[in-house]
Amino acid sequence: MASEVSQAQVEGDQPVGQSKSWIDYIQKDLPEHLDWWPYTLGAIPLTLFGLLVITGLLLTFYYVPSPDKAYESIEQITNEVYLGWFVRGVHKFSVDLMILFLLFHVIRVFLTRAYQAAGELKWITGSVVLLVTFAMGFTGYSLVYDNVSYWGMTVVTSMLGNLPLVGTPLLYLLRGGEEVSGGTLLRLYDLHTKLLPVLLGGLVLGHVIVVRLVGFVDVPGSRSFHPFYPEHTMLMGAVAVGLLVLIVDLVMIFPPVLGPPANPQEVASDVSPPWYFSAPYMWITLLPGPVALWSLLGAAGLFVLYPFVDRILVQRGWPMAIINAVVGAAVVGVVVVLMILDTRM
Repeated sequence: MASEVSQAQVEGDQPVGQSKSWIDYIQKDLPEHLDWWPYTLGAIPLTLFGLLVITGLLLTFYYVPSPDKAYESIEQITNEVYLGWFVRGVHKFSVDLMILFLLFHVIRVFLTRAYQAAGELKWITGSVVLLVTFAMGFTGYSLVYDNVSYWGMTVVTSMLGNLPLVGTPLLYLLRGGEEVSGGTLLRLYDLHTKLLPVLLGGLVLGHVIVVRLVGFVDVPGSRSFHPFYPEHTMLMGAVAVGLLVLIVDLVMIFPPVLGPPANPQEVASDVSPPWYFSAPYMWITLLPGPVALWSLLGAAGLFVLYPFVDRILVQRGWPMAIINAVVGAAVVGVVVVLMILDTRM
């Protein structure tokens, strides 16, 4: 009788009625498909975010967010501070690769339709993480305050200023007035080093928690499970080491450069924004302003809410696997073409 009671009170090594601790959720077994490289694309940006935080903190020791000292401090970091050029290069390539792998992750989730019920919240939180990362990249790019970043900052804030309804208030909020000035630099610095990192860190944590609570989508061929620690942890550690080696190689081959200081009187020869903004920039350049802006806003809204659109279309019998493949290929093709056009104009 005692053994029967004991057996009835135990369910998967967890006593009945006893709530699970956060350790139990962390240690929850993971499906084997998370070892397949397309499914590691979500963990890679998390690793890069850690690198961004570490290198960003190191850079703040020397950076001075004022129009008179910003360029000089970046020059000092690049040319005088011991390994300053290296830390700056790691920081730059980390944000570039984080955005790149986030885009790869979005493409993989989109094509496999891993946002289906109950994955809508995972998709929405991940979408917001991507958008905030874009903002992090732009604000950090602007802090260099050389002539290219100054005019790139001018172009991007002008693009935001053309948004319907909120454009003008947003322009004044970011610039601190009608024109780019020292106040603009200070505001972007506060955004980049205070508000956006806290917001991004909270969103990333929330996304990870949602993924662990909701669970992972079933993938054909993935039949077994393995514990988060040590198997999955060691795999992610190996991925992190590989990423670090890649970034070090990129920094050594393409060390960070610094153009001439910002000059409001002389437009830089290349005023294109960072590569991750080049496609929207060309879209706005080629199309009439209202059409381009409303289409971008509509695309962003559709992007965030796409799981619900998918559900509606599935109920009407649409073959969403085929549609997603066609739409994904078309969007990637248009973005690549716009980026190529930006390099040639």
